[in-house]
Formats: sequence, C-alpha cells, structure tokens
Amino acid sequence: MFKIIWNREDFERIESKLKETYDLVLTNDPNDVPLDKVGIVFDESNMDKIKPVLDLMAKEKSQLMLQTISGWMQVYVNEITYLEAFGDEIYMHVDQLESQIIKQPLYQLEQLLKPYHFVRIGKSFIVNMTKIRFIRTAFNAKLDLELVDGTHLEVSRSFVKDFKNALGIQKKED
Repeated sequence: MFKIIWNREDFERIESKLKETYDLVLTNDPNDVPLDKVGIVFDESNMDKIKPVLDLMAKEKSQLMLQTISGWMQVYVNEITYLEAFGDEIYMHVDQLESQIIKQPLYQLEQLLKPYHFVRIGKSFIVNMTKIRFIRTAFNAKLDLELVDGTHLEVSRSFVKDFKNALGIQKKED
C-alpha cells in the first residue's frame, strides 16, 4: 500500500470509514488487494481526482449526534429528509422514523449539515437535496419541491437563487 499526502486526521477518518463500511483497500498495485477485499487502484498522479470520490463515500455513511427533548439521538445524515422550524421547536423528519424535536437552532443545523448536501429553502426549512424527486415552478417566483416521501415543500422567493446555485442550475444572467 502506498502513502497518500493528506491532512492526517482527514485521511485516517476516510480510510477507516472505507475499510469498515465498504471493505476497500487503497493502493497503486493491484497485487496488494487481498482476494476477499475490493480495491481502488489508481495512479499517484490522479490523487486529486480520487479525493472527491473518497470524501463522498465517507460522507455517505456519516452520523451525527443530535440532542432531542428525550436525550441524544444518533442519526445517519443521509436518512434526514428535512428540518422544519415551527415556533421555537425544530422538527427533524427522518426516513422511516417518527419526527424528532431537536434542541439546536436552525442556523446551527444549517452550518452543520451544509457539507452533506443540505440547503436552506426558507426561513423555516432546510432540505436534503438528495431527497428531492421533482422541482416545479410555483406562483410568485417560488419553487415547489416534491420529496421522495411525497412531501411538498416550497422554496421561498428569497431562497430560490441560493437553492438553484446549490443544485448547479442557476442561469448565468440571474
């Protein structure tokens, strides 16, 4: 196995997640991959191309510990559908689980979840972009999102531009 020059903590975190979750070996020599493992074999000169792939794979199984009204809850980030502020309470809607009330402000959750493809769509909503099934135009320059679970959320006019930028669909003249 060869050494990769990365921030040590970042690489150790990514490598351990790859080994435990995907049973992968990183190498530049195909002979270094045991028969019972899957290997990512690449040329050292392509390291800048492989890093985003490894980062994405590590993020896919990332978990967070969030404080709820009944204690701390560990949740896979990719299972969070959206977060909704209703008064002073923040509701976290999760795949196949009952909604949970989170004891953390929405703006802090927005910063915490931004690296995991979450985007603010209104004063009271943050949505997981990977959970969007359809995007439709709505009245007054708003967007209607249909999520994979059938939920409909509205992207407020003041958040449409940032939402489109996050998806990479913003027109240059906008």
